[in-house]
Amino acid sequence: MSILHYLLAGIAGGLIAGALAGFGEGLSVFVGDPSAGAMAPVYGVVFYAVLLSVLGGGVGLAGFVVSRVKDAERFSARWTWAVSLLVTLVPVAVVVVRFRVVRDVFHEKLALASGAGIGVHVGLLVMAAALVVGLWWLLRPVDKAPLGRVSWPMLTGAGLVGLLVLSGPFALLGTEKENTAAAALDGKAGDKPPVILIMVDTLRADRLGSYGYSKAATPNLDALAKDGVQFDLTFAQASWTRPSTATLLTSLPPSAHSTMYKADRLPESVETIAEGFKASGYRTGGLVTNYNIAPYFNFAQGFDDYRYLDPDYFWWADEGSSKLSLYNVARVVREKVAPDNDKPAAYYQDAQVTTDTAMAWIDGNKDRPFFLYVSYMDPHDPYFARPLNGEAYSRAATIDPDPKLAARLSDIYDGEIAYFDTHFGRLIAHLKQAGLYDKAVIAVTSDHGEEFQEHGGWWHGTTLYEEQIHVPLVIKRAGSKEAGSHVGELSRLLDVTPTLAAEAEVAPMPTWRGRNLFEGHGAPDAVFSEEDHQGNVLRSLRGKDWKLIEANANNPRGLAPVELYRIDTDRAETKNVAGENAAVVQERQGVMKDVASGAADGAAKRDQHELDEDSQKMLENLGYMEK
Repeated sequence: MSILHYLLAGIAGGLIAGALAGFGEGLSVFVGDPSAGAMAPVYGVVFYAVLLSVLGGGVGLAGFVVSRVKDAERFSARWTWAVSLLVTLVPVAVVVVRFRVVRDVFHEKLALASGAGIGVHVGLLVMAAALVVGLWWLLRPVDKAPLGRVSWPMLTGAGLVGLLVLSGPFALLGTEKENTAAAALDGKAGDKPPVILIMVDTLRADRLGSYGYSKAATPNLDALAKDGVQFDLTFAQASWTRPSTATLLTSLPPSAHSTMYKADRLPESVETIAEGFKASGYRTGGLVTNYNIAPYFNFAQGFDDYRYLDPDYFWWADEGSSKLSLYNVARVVREKVAPDNDKPAAYYQDAQVTTDTAMAWIDGNKDRPFFLYVSYMDPHDPYFARPLNGEAYSRAATIDPDPKLAARLSDIYDGEIAYFDTHFGRLIAHLKQAGLYDKAVIAVTSDHGEEFQEHGGWWHGTTLYEEQIHVPLVIKRAGSKEAGSHVGELSRLLDVTPTLAAEAEVAPMPTWRGRNLFEGHGAPDAVFSEEDHQGNVLRSLRGKDWKLIEANANNPRGLAPVELYRIDTDRAETKNVAGENAAVVQERQGVMKDVASGAADGAAKRDQHELDEDSQKMLENLGYMEK
């Protein structure tokens, strides 16, 4: 037999292996969310089949070489097909299962040398062995009757057709959620003001002109601050998108809403800001650009109309298909080899598209009271030099850039903020033209910040330093009440939802834990933040004088277990003074232990140790103990 026969046989074996693996993982994505993952089984069959056929071709060539050395009858093209199926399917199945177990079960904190790590990998070896034995048993009669009477091309064709037939119905069963049912007004909303909540992903507070940044190019955001109230010390409760946005929309700390990890979905048991407004007769809409808060993760809860503005996915994928493991591996490889450095839409829909969509939504709903949540993505990586010239930087392509690039990346980041600000100005102009601006309540904030080597790192989600949790918050009240004022008290993202509800006279939902920022009393003495991301388990207590940060031992970021900063005189957190302030550390650790318990359980739990008067007062003001 010629080399072509062996090559084709190997490719065919890889095709079947890929189709089996893709169908299996695609089915798991569909089970996670039938609406968003409807096409995942079909896409998985095709995409994985194509990828593994390439590996199978290598097996086919190896089979030809072996056949020249050994007995050609024994190492026929039919045997090569069977071996190709075996050696491509088993490793890929093990890799996919390991990836999902480490990410979804152990939340990227599985140490190889630990008991759990050893157990998982032994289990994977057992799984691999079982697959090898099982597949070999099934493929043994490949040259014998009755299987021997069927050629490997026929086996391949039948297998592919069979898997496509099996996967096809899922696309019909899972129809996309429209979330466009009209809200029942029944007079409850009356003449209440339109409310718009804008979240600008990855926007640091210290990069806006109204917050004192001398290089800022944010005239439209600064103008809103002059018409509204600026909260100078607002802090996120986490430093990456999913838990922080969940806190913003539910007025719950991360460990209470339990949306902390990459596989987590917003629980049905929480009550979102949209549910509160909808109950008061508002039409509720959401327009988001970050896949971490797409409908797949249940962030559409309570919205009449919630749209994920999909990027232009590579290779004809969709939202559900993009969750497949090998798709993400291929995406990272593509970004490293051939990134779209002049095409933001390959990664997210930019401020121009988002603003156009928001204006169209407002035009379609301005005849009734509405609540609109809009999430912009522009300051998030990849950063694109503006105007677009092919220069861009992404976390996926370069996880750890050269520190010498810090100034350049920081400048491009500023440019992305300026680009957003331009289109934000268009949105404000549109509201004014529509006669909605004066009576509207408009809030602008962020989910977290970004690091540019301030503490030796990049990006976000791995620390709780100021550059990652200090976020802007500006609220323009109806009629521009208290225009131009600043609030210097501590505030939190979980306070935004009850504040906006109070501005619209919307009754607060029972589960919300934040406070109305305009009540004039009850400001916390410290803000609690927490993070459990990529193996970094962190929590912090940020007061006006001291800031305590705790990190898990041997964390991937290399953070010290305990850090204490005199934050009123060292805002850059340059000197860890924990060693010379043991009493302060001990007192703050006691408070943080109680706060963390309260965050998780819904009310603070008094531990056996006694709290001093200051600690007791702090817990009361944090909202985790009754006064």
